Amino acid sequence: MSSHGHSHDEYVPPPGMKYETKDISTRIVVWFAVALVIGAAAVHVVIWLLQVYLGGLNERAYPREYPMANVGAPQQPPAPRLQAQPREELKNMRAEEDRVLRGYGWADAQTGKVQIPIEEAMRLLGERGLPSRATPAGAAPRGLPQDSSSGRTWTGGVPRN
Repeated sequence: MSSHGHSHDEYVPPPGMKYETKDISTRIVVWFAVALVIGAAAVHVVIWLLQVYLGGLNERAYPREYPMANVGAPQQPPAPRLQAQPREELKNMRAEEDRVLRGYGWADAQTGKVQIPIEEAMRLLGERGLPSRATPAGAAPRGLPQDSSSGRTWTGGVPRN
């Protein structure tokens, strides 16, 4: 024991010091927290209702009008249009060209003209040559200018003015 008759574990305030004699009530703190949460929720609900109400008034007073906006399905741009899948389209076009150039078929069934592969057509052209019309010996072809007349001398008949 000390000289004043108190143990060392006990706090002894200095003489003349004033302090609270009791702690804050837990019940009051809990009620305040509950009231704060309820008040915050009520403010959120009131603001949301106000926004819905005033937004409806605004929509009725000032309806949205977009004169430049297209309504309905989007209008297609004029041709030619951009290709959506250019690689696929090129691949398909080349396949169709190859089919036509390398295959057999009718060019005109009524006249009996057939289509043959390009390699075969080139071989036949090399063997047979190009078809041409026979011209009389020493005669200039009809319809062609003579010499170097730059087309001023016409042998194909009477020119039309």
